[in-house]
Amino acid sequence: MVDFANLNIDNVDELVSALEDELGGVSTKWWNANKSVVAGYLRSLAEATMQTRLALANNQIPAEAADMIMRNQQLAFNQTLQFTKFMTLVLAQQLLDATFKLIGWVIFNKTGVNLAPSLVQPTGTPPAA
Repeated sequence: MVDFANLNIDNVDELVSALEDELGGVSTKWWNANKSVVAGYLRSLAEATMQTRLALANNQIPAEAADMIMRNQQLAFNQTLQFTKFMTLVLAQQLLDATFKLIGWVIFNKTGVNLAPSLVQPTGTPPAA
């Protein structure tokens, strides 16, 4: 993680390096928190589909029930896709926030001017509303 209060960047290469570190950290944290969620959903749907097909093949459920179950699983799959799209947007927002937070701190540390008070909160300064 970047120590924002002591961030002292003098050129573009240092800025790019700091951005890479910060965005890499945000992305890794997001991935670690979310990687098992979608895999779990997909695994569960695949298992349910196999169980439905097996039950239909063994005449344990009628074709109408299997059709209804498969339609519900299709809806669940579509919800999983929507969730994945939403979580990707969440990541994009987190990356944008991290980028502007780092740039805000660079400006604040160089000039003392806080252009992003909702993202740059020096110690002793109350958070922006």
